[in-house]
Amino acid sequence: SKYQMNKRITNEPQQPSISQFLDTRAGQYSMNHPQQKAITNALLRDLIIGCNLPLSIVENKSFRHFLTVVDSKYSPICRRTMTSKIEDLAAEKHLMLKTQLSQTDHVSVTVDIWSDRKMRGFLGITVHWIQKEIERLEVKSKLLAFERFKGSHTGERICEKFEAVCDEYNIKDKLDYIISDNAANMRKAFTVCFPSEQGEEPDDNHHLDDPELWHDLPLEDQETVGASLGKKHRLQCFAHTLQLVVRDGLTETKVASPALSKLSKLSSLLHTSTTLKDVFETEFGERKSIPASVITRWNSTVRQVKAVLQCEHLKLCAVLEKAGHKKLLFTIREWNLLKEMVDILKPFEEATDLTQGEKIVTISAVFPSVLSLNHHLEKLKPQVRFLNGLVSSLQASLNKRFLGIFINPVYLKAAALDPAFSLLWVEHHVLFCRCYLDVFSDLILENDVQTSPALQLSHYLHIADGQNALLFWAMNMHTLPSLFNVATRVLAVPACSAPVERVFSYGGIILRPHRAQMTDRLLASLVFCKCNAE
Repeated sequence: SKYQMNKRITNEPQQPSISQFLDTRAGQYSMNHPQQKAITNALLRDLIIGCNLPLSIVENKSFRHFLTVVDSKYSPICRRTMTSKIEDLAAEKHLMLKTQLSQTDHVSVTVDIWSDRKMRGFLGITVHWIQKEIERLEVKSKLLAFERFKGSHTGERICEKFEAVCDEYNIKDKLDYIISDNAANMRKAFTVCFPSEQGEEPDDNHHLDDPELWHDLPLEDQETVGASLGKKHRLQCFAHTLQLVVRDGLTETKVASPALSKLSKLSSLLHTSTTLKDVFETEFGERKSIPASVITRWNSTVRQVKAVLQCEHLKLCAVLEKAGHKKLLFTIREWNLLKEMVDILKPFEEATDLTQGEKIVTISAVFPSVLSLNHHLEKLKPQVRFLNGLVSSLQASLNKRFLGIFINPVYLKAAALDPAFSLLWVEHHVLFCRCYLDVFSDLILENDVQTSPALQLSHYLHIADGQNALLFWAMNMHTLPSLFNVATRVLAVPACSAPVERVFSYGGIILRPHRAQMTDRLLASLVFCKCNAE
């Protein structure tokens, strides 16, 4: 009936009630009162954005009661108002970012396109540069775009969207490098875009290792994206390439399969069998467990192996026998094989962690890391007892997949201009190789200044001695001006696409199942605000 329809409209929670306005006269804050604004902003920034709480909480009866206890004069706002404030905050941060980018001459970006569990595509782009703050340097990392990608994921459409984002922020002519993973769509993605080079509780533990959260695009979509994507500005993601190296090694090493299979089954049972879990925790403690392995993340396998090796071998065998799982007993040979595997792969894990840091210099570690890993494998060859094949396969894949870093001078420049590495890791006679001479001729071909670039380079190599790169160049920006300009440009390049992967992690946390109906615009605004919170 008409009465019932009017009643439903009146009871609609998104609509502010008349009493909300009358209460203001009964001693509550007006909407423009400083304390009213402060509490509302805290709800927005700290709870909705910071803690990933759903917007519906502002209309929850218990939460509103909580707010009256905090401050009885506060006038609760509705979900629609909170949504509007999120979009206003996103617009404000957008303008701030445009202003920041207008004040820098060089940037690099990371790009990825993923799909959620419902196979809806999302494009993520982050931007990176080094900013001078008086006498201090800071690596800036910001989100440019996180947007729903509807329709087919063709190369042309990705490029169109990417170019539109770059035009929006006016960074097209400032762009030095694009870092992406090695998926087919990203390997071929950027030639046409640029001229030639001149109710549920949020769970912050969900991240990209969660196979239920995000997925790479299907192979057919990756291949379709290809038409226009090229390599002129693109750098391969170091962490992703390293993952492919380890995957190559493990694929070729069948001898480890039985032990890893037992480990995988043990981990699965600990999460499904209460009998085994009880016996296991009685022996090793309630906090002890063996994490699940994620097929797309080799380092999760290493974490799994490390976890089981922390258990005493004989005690673990006794636990498995007691729980009726004799088939999962590790032989002495298998146990020693797992130990050897950790020894072999641990430096790969360290190199991955070293280059996935946020708001720190990472690209300078790529060149030394690859050489160090090769040296590590060479040194292991006469020592390994069980996994000779793994060592050989890793070394072959490492040399094949990282050939490009010896071709692109940015990696050597970055290592040379980071005083933590400088040229201490390069043998003296190697410096006279043609490729090295070419790189250093580039470094000294700067605009003429009072102290010649060649003398600056010589002085730099003399004083560089393991210092933090940002602190060093902040202290020497005036004494080494030519090298400073090159260093701040090169060292700002991320080594891998981890920054944009973190964006998808945030998106997954925000877009939990009970919020699947969230609009694309609101999701984009929330992720933008969260990633650009500072």
